[in-house]
Amino acid sequence: MDFLDAYLLSPGSILVGVVTIAFLVHGAWGRLQRQKTEKFTVPTNANHHANGEISVSKEPEVPGGWWDSPDVFELERRALFSKTWIFLANSTQFPKRGAYQSFDLAGYPVFLIRGKDDKIRAFHNVCRHRAYTITQKESGASTVLGCRYHGWSYDTYGKLVKAPKFEDVPGFVKSENSLFEIHTHTTERGWVFVNLNAGEPAAFKESTGASLEEFARDASLGNNLEWVTGQTLTGALNWKFGNAGHFTDLTEKLEKRISETLKPSFATQLVRAVTQKNNQVKCSIFPTTFLYSFEQADLCLTVTFLPSSEKTTQIRYDLFDSSPKTETDENALANSVGDVVQNFVKDLEIDFASLDGRSAGSSSANSNILKEIQEHQKLEKMNGGQILPAMRQPKGSSLFQKAEQLCKELDCSGPGSHGNGSGGLDW
Repeated sequence: MDFLDAYLLSPGSILVGVVTIAFLVHGAWGRLQRQKTEKFTVPTNANHHANGEISVSKEPEVPGGWWDSPDVFELERRALFSKTWIFLANSTQFPKRGAYQSFDLAGYPVFLIRGKDDKIRAFHNVCRHRAYTITQKESGASTVLGCRYHGWSYDTYGKLVKAPKFEDVPGFVKSENSLFEIHTHTTERGWVFVNLNAGEPAAFKESTGASLEEFARDASLGNNLEWVTGQTLTGALNWKFGNAGHFTDLTEKLEKRISETLKPSFATQLVRAVTQKNNQVKCSIFPTTFLYSFEQADLCLTVTFLPSSEKTTQIRYDLFDSSPKTETDENALANSVGDVVQNFVKDLEIDFASLDGRSAGSSSANSNILKEIQEHQKLEKMNGGQILPAMRQPKGSSLFQKAEQLCKELDCSGPGSHGNGSGGLDW
């Protein structure tokens, strides 16, 4: 044993070990440089050839008004945002019961909240009394949410728990005045989707779940993501333009800033070089969201484009850590990512302002969106009028409804009313 120890600790054996490691690192580095490729889910309109090559046909120009028409935007609200599963968040953004987050989903105010049973639910963010906003902040936490107008209050299940001066009103039933709940689907990894269809929605696509699972596997994401930072930015651009393949510049700048911020140790770089570990993966989720995992860090980013109007978009980004046990400077990360994304939005605004009105961009997203819209148009033509999948019908006795309608007319005609520009809700 003494002889073996002496041999292993001899200068010659140490030199051999160092040379061996250098050789392995050199070989691994060379393979990385020759074989390094970017993993990306192939667009649905790609053509696969027998020889294994892939070609994507040039997209046609989009219809007139695609980027700035109010009529097109209203059609998108009916054809897409009223009946399509839309990605909004990850369950880790709701760390405790009562935690909520508000969104403007194509003009539909909605919010997600973690219930007392730990389930994530979605509701229209309007009081059943006068359609005033329930959650005033973008995010917060409360197990009882109250409308500031007349004091109606709701619990985390959306049930009406208090309605001052209404308990003795003839025909008033609390259980019939709960918040309008929205269909939700939460994947095993906590990705939360909503569907505003007031009726029975289309089934959540298995292909979407498979894409997310493939993304998580290729990015080596663990089962316990941890939310690091996030923010909603407002951009003067059409949401489709933001989602039309402009992410390469964003990811390159993010990689550089993240590397500068985290400054991985030599040992970490060595392990990644030897094991050829590369977590860089992209994934697009129709119709609004882009996911990205970083090459040299256990981080994952989501970017979602939610329209407020035909020329205004809410850009929501969130950063997650897939190795929460590691020590990271979250403030430095938040500042670095925030700066890059804000500059990205500014660049998009500049590009959008100079956009050719019929240019389709480089992404397949516009073709898929156009297809969905055209199919809905056909249905409306057959129906002889607009189809509003998100429309809600109020419940209650006829006497109470007549009284409510009279109160609304008197209320909306008075000063300080918060009615929308069209004089009413379309759901």
